[in-house]
Amino acid sequence: MRTPTLLIATATLAIALTACGGSDSDTPADPKKLDDAASLACDDFAADYKAAQTKQARLDLADKVNKWAASSTTNGIADNAKALANGAEASAGAWQIGADAFAKACLDAGWKS
Repeated sequence: MRTPTLLIATATLAIALTACGGSDSDTPADPKKLDDAASLACDDFAADYKAAQTKQARLDLADKVNKWAASSTTNGIADNAKALANGAEASAGAWQIGADAFAKACLDAGWKS
């Protein structure tokens, strides 16, 4: 008689744990808001943007930003990080356009310094 009670208790516990789990904290409920990856990408961008004066420094920053941004589900972050990287490989003007677009995506999502 003890075995059926143990099986029922185990099954109930498994169902309860399944119901509590399954939430991904990196995925925002609203893609218009910052997820963790977007926040880290925006933080890195803001910290190193002014120092990225040479082409190599811009490439390094774009690579650093894209490591986080690529996994973000926040609107505009991943796409604008790619544009930032493309601009880093091109002219200073293209870099500035990409940087402005990425910064705007961060701010639009609610990023604060």
